[in-house]
Amino acid sequence: NYKIQIPKEFVDEANKLIPNNNYIGFSITAGHQFRKKEINIDEIIKVANYFSEKYIPAFFIEKKYDDIINKLKQSVNKAYFPEQQASEKLKKPMLVTALGALTKFNITIDNGISHMLSFSENKNFVFYNKSSIKFKPLNEKTVVYDCSLNNTAIDNLNSEKIIEIINKN
Repeated sequence: NYKIQIPKEFVDEANKLIPNNNYIGFSITAGHQFRKKEINIDEIIKVANYFSEKYIPAFFIEKKYDDIINKLKQSVNKAYFPEQQASEKLKKPMLVTALGALTKFNITIDNGISHMLSFSENKNFVFYNKSSIKFKPLNEKTVVYDCSLNNTAIDNLNSEKIIEIINKN
């Protein structure tokens, strides 16, 4: 049992930033630049635009990835970056957990944010290049897709397959 209590100040901030569950969360950047863990950004854009017809795509991306952020802002309908609007004192991992709890669901790769999102106890779709058995979150609402078990590489995963997995689950 790894349930955590999200402090009220983070819950309140998240409720201001995501006022209804008409959002879906995305965490698409890997912390280690030399490991192949990321889905091609153009495929992410297609997924985000597909779901933007019904939801607001909220991206959980560190400010240091300004090139990716700018590309998403230019290419994704209704792209939203809630952490950019957050109070400076609350820009901490716990805020991502609180935000992730308010989305309809979250799409992520094997990264630290995926584990923060698993604490949200929300529905999460985690895409692994490999080693999903070793690293997958224990949250029962987590749907895991391991590319190595499906004879593909994560950077070859296309938007149609991602959308199919989400729509089936």
